[in-house]
Amino acid sequence: MPRIAGVTTQKNTKGEITHVTFNLKKHREAITPVMMQLGVIEEDQFEKDWKTGITVEEARQHTHKFLKSLKWPK
Repeated sequence: MPRIAGVTTQKNTKGEITHVTFNLKKHREAITPVMMQLGVIEEDQFEKDWKTGITVEEARQHTHKFLKSLKWPK
């Protein structure tokens, strides 16, 4: 089996692969969906909120509305 950079394996006394270690700096995009499917990692609250966030244009409109509602001294 060819060696792949960022992937190491450990074998037992019978020569069977028992552990595989991935360097996530190199293989994050490939291994993250598998880890999420297995339940090793979960989507955190920030990522859930980010998906339901507002667009830049909506933020600009909210900001303009807020600034217009302030009582500015003359």
